[in-house]
Amino acid sequence: MEKKIAWILLGLLFLGTTSLCAGEPSKTKAALDKIASIEKRGIVNLFTWPGEAVNAFTTEKKDHPRAWPATYLPRFLANFLTRLGSGVYDILVLPWYAAATNDTTPLTRRFDLPDYVWEKE
Repeated sequence: MEKKIAWILLGLLFLGTTSLCAGEPSKTKAALDKIASIEKRGIVNLFTWPGEAVNAFTTEKKDHPRAWPATYLPRFLANFLTRLGSGVYDILVLPWYAAATNDTTPLTRRFDLPDYVWEKE
């Protein structure tokens, strides 16, 4: 019994030698760091969606100087729903998907919005 425990402890001791002897350290983020950054982005998007009212106003006023009163509401609703949906997606779905693949792209990028409200389009 003591020999088995000694062999198990010896095996555990040498488990890390392959990573310690690697020629170059890995450049990829650790899985938990990746999941934590995705969760953080989702929580931030859930709480900062009201900023889309200002972003939609400035964007529509710049893009459509005469028609912005008619285009503001649809743009605001689309951006608001996209940002809110992206926040929920980042919290509930993307960490599991990102663990299986290396794709951490939020829904906001797929709809040509920045990751956060305060970033420029």
